[in-house]
Amino acid sequence: MHKGAVTAEARETVEEARRDHHSVLAEALMVASGAVLAELNDMTKSLSETYRRIMCLEEGEPDPDGSFDEIRGDFARIWEQWERMLGAMRADLGVEDRPAASATSTPATSAP
Repeated sequence: MHKGAVTAEARETVEEARRDHHSVLAEALMVASGAVLAELNDMTKSLSETYRRIMCLEEGEPDPDGSFDEIRGDFARIWEQWERMLGAMRADLGVEDRPAASATSTPATSAP
């Protein structure tokens, strides 16, 4: 969107990722502990809300706080949630913590 290049192909890629998320989430809901379920629930709410905000912006009807830059900030918050969720999953599995530098890398801050 930031580059003004929203195409049917790009839209389908987003929809495919969304469908995949729902499929994987359904599987996880069957086996996850309560602590992990709470993190998954928070992550799903954040992803759904950010998706809605992106679609509103793309359709030319953004939320009052739904500019491209504000939505980009949503992704930073989602990344922090991802790390908390991953930590809950690892703790649930009894996996030792790794040093932060080697555990995950921060995603590029390119436009969605």
